Amino acid sequence: MDGNENHTYHRPIWDDHGQFHYDIIPQLKEKNYVAVCLKPPEKVIPVIFIPGVMGSNLKNQGSEVWQFSAASLKKWPLASPEKRKFLLAPKTTTVDDRGDIFNDGADGKKFPSRRARGWGSAFYKSYGEALDRLQYLLSDDDILMDNYFREAQLQTARQRFTGVRIGDEPAEQVQTEDETEHSHRFLFPLHVFGYNWLQSNADSAASLGQYISRVLADYHGRLAVNKVILVTHSMGGLVARHYSENMGGQENILGMVHGVMPDLGSPAAYRRMKIGERGIIGMIIGDNAEKLMPVLAQSPGPLQLLPGKAYGPGWLRIEGDNTRLSLPVADPYEEIYLNRTDWWRLCEQDLLLDNTEDEWNKYEERVSKVVQKFIERLNGKYHPQTWLFYGASARNQSDAFLTWKERVPQSVREAQRLRERAGEPIELSPLRTSELISSASPGDGTVPVTAVRTSSPCFQGVLATNVDHEGAYAVDPVDRGRSVYSDLSDALVFTVRSVVKIVQQVPAP
Repeated sequence: MDGNENHTYHRPIWDDHGQFHYDIIPQLKEKNYVAVCLKPPEKVIPVIFIPGVMGSNLKNQGSEVWQFSAASLKKWPLASPEKRKFLLAPKTTTVDDRGDIFNDGADGKKFPSRRARGWGSAFYKSYGEALDRLQYLLSDDDILMDNYFREAQLQTARQRFTGVRIGDEPAEQVQTEDETEHSHRFLFPLHVFGYNWLQSNADSAASLGQYISRVLADYHGRLAVNKVILVTHSMGGLVARHYSENMGGQENILGMVHGVMPDLGSPAAYRRMKIGERGIIGMIIGDNAEKLMPVLAQSPGPLQLLPGKAYGPGWLRIEGDNTRLSLPVADPYEEIYLNRTDWWRLCEQDLLLDNTEDEWNKYEERVSKVVQKFIERLNGKYHPQTWLFYGASARNQSDAFLTWKERVPQSVREAQRLRERAGEPIELSPLRTSELISSASPGDGTVPVTAVRTSSPCFQGVLATNVDHEGAYAVDPVDRGRSVYSDLSDALVFTVRSVVKIVQQVPAP
C-alpha cells in the first residue's frame, strides 16, 4: 500500500463461537513488512425462511411421514384413505429436521451449521437448492474480500442488482449504490422455520415466536438490531403475519418478504378437498376426494387457505340443465364450508371415515372456531415493512373461480330415458355427474391474481412475475429471455433486493 510492495493481505479466520482472528507470522522490523488484516462485516441480522403448506418435513413417533426420501415416499402411492388419515394427523405429527441439506458446510464457521439453522426441516425437493442460492446471495460480501487477491475485480450479486429495474416496476423500488454499500456492512445467516402445516396456522405462529427468540439468543452480542427478517413462501406468509399482527410479534421483525402468498385465500383449497391434488404431489398426498378429504377435514392449516369473506362472492358456480347458481352470495362458511345438505358443499360426511355425528361436529367446530376465526382476524393486516411478489402469468392457469358443470355421458342419458319410460327412473348424483372446471385465470398455477391484495400503506414493494407456485423461489429464471439475469430468477433478485431495502432502517455499525 502507498507504493510499498512488501505487504500481504490476511483473511479473517472464524472460530466455533462466531468470532474471528488473523494468522500472521511475525517478520523482522527492518523488512518493513505490512500485514493488512481484512475486516469482515461483524454485525448479524438473521433472515428466517418460512415454507408453505406441505413444505416442512414431518415425522410420526420418530418415523418419517412427509419427507423427500425413499423411506417416506414409498408409504404413499398405495396407501389407503385410512392410512393417510392416520399418518397425516395434526396431533400426532411433529416437525422432522433430519432432511437433506444442499451444500451443507458451505458457510464455514461464520454461522452455526445449516442443520443447526433448521435447513433439514424444509422439504428438499421444493427448497434444497433455492435455500443454498439465497444464502449465497446474502453472503456475497466474500467476493469483496477475494478481490484483494486477484487482478480482475468482480462484482457482488448485490452490486449487480444496483440500478436494475425488473419489468415495469416503480423506479423507487430500484436498489441504489448507497443501499448496496450499506447492506454489505451486515451478515445475514439464513435460518429455516419448519412447522407442522397440518395444525392451525395460529399454533404455528406461536411456535414461530419461540423460534425467533431462540435465534436472537444464538447471536447475543453479535446482533445489529434485536430483530429478524422473515422471507415466506405461500401459507408461510399467513403464519408470519398472524405472529406479527395478532400476537404482538411485530416488535421482533424488521421486515417481511412474501412470495406467492394466498392473501385472500384460494379456490384451489376447495378444489383439493373435492377432487384431490394434481400432479406428482397428488400421487403422494391424494389424487381424489376419497384419499384427501379425510386428511384435509381434520387439518386446520390447509383449511385456512380457503377463500375468506374478503375474496368476494361468486367464486363457486353451479351449472346444470335446471340449475344456475353463483356462490357464495355473502358468507362462504355457512353457504359452502358448513353446508351439510347441498351436493356442492365442501365436506362430505360419508368420506370422513368415521361417519358419525361426533365426527361432523368436530369438523364443524374446527371450521367455525379455528378456521374462520383465523382467516377473518388476519384480513388486511400486514407488517409496516412488507415486500411481496406474486405470479401473474396467463400460462400458469389458476382457479380464480370454479364451475361445477353437468357432464352426463350420452349412454347414461339414454339409459335414464329408457328407465323413465319403464317407470323406473335412475337417480343420478350431481356430484358424480358434474365436472369441476377451473377458470384458468392468470396466477401461479395455484393462487390466482384475484387472491392477492397488491395495495396497502404497508407495502413497500410489489412485483408481479411469472413464477409457478411450488417453484416460486426456484433458482433459474422461468423465461431467460425476459428475466433480468440469465442465471437468476426475478423472484430471487427481488427477494434479496427487498432484504437490502429493509436493512436501511438499521444504522451502520
